[in-house]
Amino acid sequence: MRINTCSVAFRHLDVTARDLARYVAREGFDGLEIWAPHARALAAEWQTLPQRPPVPMLAGYLPLGTPDFNRADANALLDLTGVWDAPRLRLFAGGLGSDRADADQRRAVQRDLATVADMARDRGLRIAVETHPDTLADSLGATLSLLDALDHPAVGVNFDVLHVWESGTDPMAALSALRSHVDHLHLKSVTGRDRLSVFHPANVHDPQGSRDGMCPLLSGAIDYAALLPCLPADIGASLEWFGPKPAATMAGDLRALRRDMLDRVA
Repeated sequence: MRINTCSVAFRHLDVTARDLARYVAREGFDGLEIWAPHARALAAEWQTLPQRPPVPMLAGYLPLGTPDFNRADANALLDLTGVWDAPRLRLFAGGLGSDRADADQRRAVQRDLATVADMARDRGLRIAVETHPDTLADSLGATLSLLDALDHPAVGVNFDVLHVWESGTDPMAALSALRSHVDHLHLKSVTGRDRLSVFHPANVHDPQGSRDGMCPLLSGAIDYAALLPCLPADIGASLEWFGPKPAATMAGDLRALRRDMLDRVA
């Protein structure tokens, strides 16, 4: 498994492209998942670096299914994905949960997502729809229904293990059901279900938000020891961290994961 770090972990810190590239190289990550605000701010500097780690995915946002969606913004985001030589763009399937969206709202999200997927395909890129609450991919059934409705060769899944677990589905069962669609994974954990609200976007992107419940990957409530052996050897995954001390925490998680993999081989 290729293990990457996420630049979003440094969202509240002043980082440069050189800082991120050096961090990836120093700690031994396989690559850097770039967050869209960082991608925009650091693109020019990134291009000047003599050595740049692989970028498996650009984590972006588009207001799919709303009047604010337009092709120009989608074009710009796909162009930015190309600037970073990332093969895929992560998007959320709208902003309404599958149990709240009506038929017209579903069709609007699917229409816009198909439009972006067509544009991505023309560039040789893929769209990775994230499994995430309050979207049309907030459960296994909803994700499968969305993929079936789209039936698009450029659309895959960014399998967020915590959010699949949050939905009440066993991640191993969901991984099996979605295996042919999974392009990438997000890895993070939590101390318990009573702390899941700590990952609400409004909280994680608030510098003063709570971090109670965020914990190192292998010490949380999700059974990664059981899940990791089920992952394809050639899959890419990113450590997604929103808590304090991002550099040290993600480096520690990387070492723990690599030890775990070695122990299973030995």
